[in-house]
Order: sequence, then C-alpha cells, then structure tokens
Amino acid sequence: SLWEQVGIELGKPAKAVKVQLSTIVDRRNKIAHEADMDPTNPGYRWPINPKVVQEALDFVDSVVAAIFKVAT
Repeated sequence: SLWEQVGIELGKPAKAVKVQLSTIVDRRNKIAHEADMDPTNPGYRWPINPKVVQEALDFVDSVVAAIFKVAT
C-alpha cells in the first residue's frame, strides 16, 4: 500500500506515520474550527511552541516527499 511504502521511506511503520499525521490534522482542526481554545480552561488556548510547529512542518514535508518518491 501507499502508506507501507511511505513508512519504509521514513523508517517508520505505516501505522505510526498515519497516527502522527492524524495528530497534526486534529490540532489543525482545533486551530481552524475551535479557535484553538482549551475547553477545560475557558478563555485560554491550547499551549503551542515553535519547536512543536517546526516538527509538524518537517514531518508533513517528509511525508509529502515520500509520497512523491513512491508515486512517481
């Protein structure tokens, strides 16, 4: 499958790639659709820092590159 091949390219099991990507998508959806507000602490946003953002960007970039490599 595509995800198996992507996992091989990234040196991770396909399931781990999908879980990490899903985590990034979930956070993106919180930001886009819920104003990134923490429901357990009304009026405050979920914490985020530049390192976490950069790690997410790097991971998405590596997934895109792996998909491109295995699909062409």
